[in-house]
Amino acid sequence: MIKSLPGVSGNICSGVIGVDDWALKKGRTYGTILVDLHQNRVIDLWEGRSAEVLEAWLKQHPEMHIVARDRASAYALGIRKGAPQARQVADRFRTSRN
Repeated sequence: MIKSLPGVSGNICSGVIGVDDWALKKGRTYGTILVDLHQNRVIDLWEGRSAEVLEAWLKQHPEMHIVARDRASAYALGIRKGAPQARQVADRFRTSRN
């Protein structure tokens, strides 16, 4: 259902993304959202917020060179293992660009 929303696309061009969690049901069910920060659009969503899933996703997208994230250790580990070439930016506004 969520992947069918307008704007969700698997095409990545910029190599600069933001990763954050989102609440499907606050306090119970969370997911991960990836946003292309140059094009300001959602590029992927999935349920859960594990380092392993983010690591696997990043290994399939070696063009990533900057990843903005919150201070969650799971995302930091997933980026470190999945995209060691990427610079991590700890940022409280990681999925929007003004």
